[in-house]
Amino acid sequence: MIETASGAGDASMVLVGLAFFGPYIAPVLFLIGAVVVVRRVVLARRERCSPLDAGALVRLSLLGVCAAYWAFSTGLMSGPMWTSARKYCNARGFPADGVVTRTFPVSVRCGPDGELVPSWVNPVLVGGLVLALAALGAAAVTVYRARRRASVS
Repeated sequence: MIETASGAGDASMVLVGLAFFGPYIAPVLFLIGAVVVVRRVVLARRERCSPLDAGALVRLSLLGVCAAYWAFSTGLMSGPMWTSARKYCNARGFPADGVVTRTFPVSVRCGPDGELVPSWVNPVLVGGLVLALAALGAAAVTVYRARRRASVS
């Protein structure tokens, strides 16, 4: 185990592991979640009940979180996480002067023309977060309405 002076070695190793394996883990989690949500919708149609109950909406929000995690980790791994930015840009064939990295929106620029993060990363990141928040909001409204109907009758 790597131990730092502040004692935060375990947490930093977990974060590095999540960032490093994110582009590989997140698509699998996304596909499993998509199968679960689609299965729920198909079963609800067979039973002639609402496919968008609170549980299905929470699972849909988890799909958004998985998509955002996939995009964010892919964007992080597109840049110079393990080496210096100058060496990384030179290895990619871009000038090393003016290296700019940003976490949100995810961006690694080498000079004026060298964007290293794929163009799909930021739209998928924002779309996944919006989907997650919208689905959680809809789940909260669904639960509120169900409790209100139960108290009225």
